[in-house]
Amino acid sequence: MRKIRLKSPLTARLSEEFQRELNASQHAAVTAPDGYNLILAGPGSGKTRVITFRVAYLIATGVPAGSIMLVTFTRRAAREMVRRLESLIGAQASQVWAGTFHHIGNRLLRRTATLLGYQPNFTILDSEDQLDLIRLAMDDAGLTGTGKLAPKPAAVQHLISFSANVNRPLAEVVARRDPELAQWQSQLEAVAGAYAQRKRASNCMDYDDLLIQWGRLLREFPEQRDAQGSLFRHILIDEMQDTNAVQVEVVETVAAAGAGNLTAVGDDAQSIYRFRGANYDNILRFSERHPGAKIFQLEVNYRSTPQIVAFTRASIAHNATGFPKELVSARPDGMLPLVVVTQDAYEEAALICQSILEDREKGLSLGQVAVLYRNHHDSILLQGELLARGIPYTVRSGLRFFEQAHIKDVLAYLRIVVNPREEASWRRLLLLLPGVGPAKAGAIFQHLARGERPLEAVESAAVMGLLPAKSKGPFAGFVSDLRRLRATDPERNPAAAIGAVLKGGYPNTVRLKYERPENRIADLEQFALLAAQYDSLERLIADLILAGDVYGMDSVAGEETSELVVLSTVHQAKGLEWSHVLVPRLIEEGFPNRRALDEPGGEEEERRIFYVAITRAMNELTLTYPLSIPRGARGPTVFTTPSRFLNELDESLFERGEIEVESRFDPWSSFPGRRRR
Repeated sequence: MRKIRLKSPLTARLSEEFQRELNASQHAAVTAPDGYNLILAGPGSGKTRVITFRVAYLIATGVPAGSIMLVTFTRRAAREMVRRLESLIGAQASQVWAGTFHHIGNRLLRRTATLLGYQPNFTILDSEDQLDLIRLAMDDAGLTGTGKLAPKPAAVQHLISFSANVNRPLAEVVARRDPELAQWQSQLEAVAGAYAQRKRASNCMDYDDLLIQWGRLLREFPEQRDAQGSLFRHILIDEMQDTNAVQVEVVETVAAAGAGNLTAVGDDAQSIYRFRGANYDNILRFSERHPGAKIFQLEVNYRSTPQIVAFTRASIAHNATGFPKELVSARPDGMLPLVVVTQDAYEEAALICQSILEDREKGLSLGQVAVLYRNHHDSILLQGELLARGIPYTVRSGLRFFEQAHIKDVLAYLRIVVNPREEASWRRLLLLLPGVGPAKAGAIFQHLARGERPLEAVESAAVMGLLPAKSKGPFAGFVSDLRRLRATDPERNPAAAIGAVLKGGYPNTVRLKYERPENRIADLEQFALLAAQYDSLERLIADLILAGDVYGMDSVAGEETSELVVLSTVHQAKGLEWSHVLVPRLIEEGFPNRRALDEPGGEEEERRIFYVAITRAMNELTLTYPLSIPRGARGPTVFTTPSRFLNELDESLFERGEIEVESRFDPWSSFPGRRRR
């Protein structure tokens, strides 16, 4: 009897797609046999395509869609993968357990919450809810009101969260990450306990609990571990290099309890989230944890030109750890990466702006240009230059510089010197003082406004008499700071005015009221550098106000995203790409970051961050560094040395650019109020 095999229409269609869409190495990864598989996907190598085709392949070969877990790190990535999967296999795509670790953990815990002491209708705390509960837990533990330098709620929440995610004792995390808080260790332990107790009593979980309780379920209830092992016949993890200790434990436990089918996809060279608890060994030692695991390498780069790929390949080769890489480009030849040294940080900002404008003249949309930096404050001088030249931009590394609270505070100091009757700025500064609320601030301003000279009236005994006892000392310091600020001739020397604020009591206010105080003070130092370009305080303030940036107004409202230059830290840029990428401030102690170099493995992680930055470029890569950086209020100009990430590369891999300054030309002449450097 003749046997006729009835072909599945899905299998036949996917076979055609495989032939058309996959190269040989991608095809091998997609059709990998059951078991433990590690797919090392270099930049621009089609990682998302391989993952979605792998899931489609499994379904086409008989694996039920509902028995596949596809774990990603962002909801956006999960949605994109499901969308692509739908185009390949249709409605079955919705049956795949696709989502972030927290999303999948939430689904599983709803079924089993009672085993863990929760009700199935438990609520999930958002970040603000978490802080509110942390504050209550701090009250429970007696950590509130114990001194000005006691840890703030956000810092406590971060330490508790980090401890949970790296699966290390809180005392160890405090000792390594915030040793200055070690004196509060017993109270911090008590806060962590009170916080956990309050969550249970309220039937609430925070984001970390969705992983921690999932792990607890697997450890304490073997029948649940076996049930999940039976449910998930195949598990796929995207961005394996970004997993932390808890994440990798739960998925590997589930895989081991079931069929032992786990496919991990990632790039060890893009492991840059150690500060969030990511464990580099999760991808590096995958084969040690799973003997016999098969490794597939995707080394054809479809994003970048051969010149950029050669540059990136040579850079990451300087890391002693990691999988060997033989990256090649599928693109036609392009330009060599360009390395430009500038006289100082001001010239660097001017160079970047000119390069952006030249790109636009050549027909490249602004949205295809990105400036990627290691430290957010490295963008401040550039933001001022972009504003001055009218180049629209968006910031992907937090608030735009002039929207941040500490910048608004310092601007308020400057504004009341220019216009002593400006109520909003007086109120903003008065509310920074302990014991001064909106009503008291309003009463003080009304008293000042009745006189002819508010800046002199603020020093009077009558104003001091309006204050409660605990506010008199800080208010006297505030008055002294205003006196010092006025003595700097702020109208003609705005940089000195900002320096006066920094030398007064405001830095202590930053440390008491704001998170990440040292980063904010570094921002203010850069603000002083920006102000040094102006010979008029009034014009500096007017430039910022007219740019629409100071109070959170969107100066680029209505602009298309394609017409905004992107400014971003490297960490925020991971997974994205632009036609032209510019990387500034490539100097020692900047990029690489000085503090990171003091940690074990710090230099290699910093080089991986550099690698992520340069692999975002499709067609053009520009790298810059200034020979000097003025320090503004902190002291004299600092002379720099170029980053080791440039010095270690053979000069045949890049082209050097030389700046020629046009004779007798004042680059600031078209901007009234800006001084010549």
